[in-house]
Amino acid sequence: MFRDSMFYRHVFKGSGRSPSTPLNSLVCGRSEIARCPLPSADFPELRTGCLTLKKVLALAVLFILLVGCLQSEPIQSETTTVLLDTPSAGWQLAPLEAWETDEAIYCLFQLSPPPKRSAQVISSIVSEMQLPASEKLKKRVVLGKTWNWSSASDIEFPNSLEAFKEQLGEGARSVDLLTPES
Repeated sequence: MFRDSMFYRHVFKGSGRSPSTPLNSLVCGRSEIARCPLPSADFPELRTGCLTLKKVLALAVLFILLVGCLQSEPIQSETTTVLLDTPSAGWQLAPLEAWETDEAIYCLFQLSPPPKRSAQVISSIVSEMQLPASEKLKKRVVLGKTWNWSSASDIEFPNSLEAFKEQLGEGARSVDLLTPES
């Protein structure tokens, strides 16, 4: 019955081997059928063994790298918040980008007007930006303000993005924003 099975016909077919042959010799390239290809027939000393051994080693290396990444410390972050009064409801404030200089980190936010008519009532809006932790001073900058009063004296309101970038100077570099943790 065993000789009629699909396994027997596939593994032992034509090799003259019997079912009593150790399975290890068939799996690691010793059989005519299950032999692993050699890198080159001209260099038999380059025989590296069975491909399954290579796969096991590759998986072991990947596992070790994954465990190392999972055990690393997460990036410390801090949140910069902007609270702003607007002349009507519906204004939106979103984090745009951050720039670092030698003395400070500039947190840039973009104001967007309401998409349609809205109530003419002074409203407060809030937006947050996640940044890598730093000891540097955080300066908040808001683009898109169209009214000429403000309740926040610690926020800068440049006329445009270009004017803001000119104010930064040559040595400024962009800071990657972090995604908020859920």
